[in-house]
Amino acid sequence: MENKYDLVVLGSGPGGYVAALRAAALGKSVCLIEKEKIGGVCLNWGCIPTKSLLKSAHFFDSLKKSEIYGIKINPESIALDFLAVQQRKKEIVDKLIKGIEFLLQKRNVRIVKGQGKFINKNRIDVGGEIINFDKCIIATGSYPAELKNIKFDDALGIVSNRGVLGFATVPKSLLIIGGGVIGCEFADIYSALGSEITIVEVAEQILPNEDKDIVRILSNDFKKRKIKVLTASKVESVNKSVSSQNLLIKLFSGQELTAEKVLLSVGRIPNIGNCGLEKLGVKISDGRIAVNEQMQTSISTIYAIGDVVGKNFLAHVASHQGIIAAEHVSGIDVAMNYDFIPRCVYTNPEIASIGISQEQAEKSGLKIKIGKFPLLASGRALIENDSKGMIKIIVQAEDDRIIGAGLCGSMATEIVHEIAVAMNAGLTAKQLAGFIHAHPTISESIMEAALDADDNAIHLIK
Repeated sequence: MENKYDLVVLGSGPGGYVAALRAAALGKSVCLIEKEKIGGVCLNWGCIPTKSLLKSAHFFDSLKKSEIYGIKINPESIALDFLAVQQRKKEIVDKLIKGIEFLLQKRNVRIVKGQGKFINKNRIDVGGEIINFDKCIIATGSYPAELKNIKFDDALGIVSNRGVLGFATVPKSLLIIGGGVIGCEFADIYSALGSEITIVEVAEQILPNEDKDIVRILSNDFKKRKIKVLTASKVESVNKSVSSQNLLIKLFSGQELTAEKVLLSVGRIPNIGNCGLEKLGVKISDGRIAVNEQMQTSISTIYAIGDVVGKNFLAHVASHQGIIAAEHVSGIDVAMNYDFIPRCVYTNPEIASIGISQEQAEKSGLKIKIGKFPLLASGRALIENDSKGMIKIIVQAEDDRIIGAGLCGSMATEIVHEIAVAMNAGLTAKQLAGFIHAHPTISESIMEAALDADDNAIHLIK
């Protein structure tokens, strides 16, 4: 069987399926190839299921604090049904997969299940079926990295993000190697559900790429919740304990720890090794597919988006790259812009950021102004019983332009987009502060932080 399409998309994650839908909407005949499940890692083993578990964990934790709201619940009546939590997660994922499949069907995108391998720059083999194409977008994502001395071993209890999502029961203790976004989110989840949590991070702080002031708030909250965080630390080995059913974790410092399970979360690796790229001569740089601003590789018929490009390992970046690639394939003059991309961590408190941090600005020698506003002074935050946190805005002193922001607290992952729009529009801090914000909202804290860049905050005395 042999077919011809305007566009073949290899991989159906948030980059691939979005690219397929956009190209189809622009009139292209599209074939989408997927070896596992529609939606890729993000929908099936990443963003969506993780946030479902976070919601259940946070709600469970809130019930224990109901008296704050004037509602008395017998603590003995609050019980966790973890299998029901997992079932809810599955139902959400299944519903979203069906929705995506429906959209693909309505836009006449053909779905082919199987492993795609390039024959040449215009042909690909999927399980014996040869598919011809004018253009192809590679969107094969990434896979979790291991350490030289520590490998995934589900039988032993050393798991990846997939394994930690699939626990049948809540572990009594969980040690997390890596204090990045994934590590911190699962620390939050399983701590709220009753696990004893330890994070081991090689850097000087968890979330090492984020603003120190913002991360400090989350670190302090983790400490209050008895989540043990060991920074500037490295794990030497993980083995079965001789004296118990737990795992024995040895650090290079000589310290020994035990845990029922270990989550290894030390980054992700672009998945470029199994699709026959070597036959095409596509340029690879540092293990990643090299592309231009239109997401085009060194071979004009081949594009690449998402984690295989390795620019930002973020689902929303992959989706936007997919749109750019699909539009360029369709003859539209577009280019990818990475300047104003929000980064979100869905812990409690939430963290969101955009642009550069204060440390990055100072290291670059930029003259800056800093605007801060604590959520402790926010009426809405107090109403929500979620006043731990802060809005921090980094402003370029010479022209008052906003060049970065860090947010920690309630709804941070939602309200960061106001700053993203302001930065994209080139607004100054004074212009952002000049917008009338509804009261009481968390968003008005952004207005106050913008005012504070010039020491003009209304509800703050320094």
